[in-house]
Amino acid sequence: MHITAIAVRAPAGRDNHRHHANNRKKTGMFTAVTEFTVAAPAQGAFEDNFTASMRATLTDVPGLRNTRLLRPRKGAHGYLAVPDFEDDTAFTAYTLSEAFRAAHADPTPSLADDNRVTVFEAVTQV
Repeated sequence: MHITAIAVRAPAGRDNHRHHANNRKKTGMFTAVTEFTVAAPAQGAFEDNFTASMRATLTDVPGLRNTRLLRPRKGAHGYLAVPDFEDDTAFTAYTLSEAFRAAHADPTPSLADDNRVTVFEAVTQV
């Protein structure tokens, strides 16, 4: 299993497009995106297992705004798990929590062939 973590940090509310600044809401939201490569025959079981894990481990995580599992369309195989946290502090606390350990402790073999983690900080929200 290969994991690459990339942190993209910009000050909350920074807007390089000044002419659109009045139309955007400032936010400090922090998003971690994990892409899973899953072969077509395993996709149904992957969705079931991942959804069950999310429901079992993420319902009471402090600072977690929402989380989604995105299915690829038309033959692609890269699923995206997208949790949104209130801020960097909430994300960091989650990575040190029992909920994080439980979400990543599945003893069954992974149905994903590979995964990659990318971390983003929201700059603007329209």
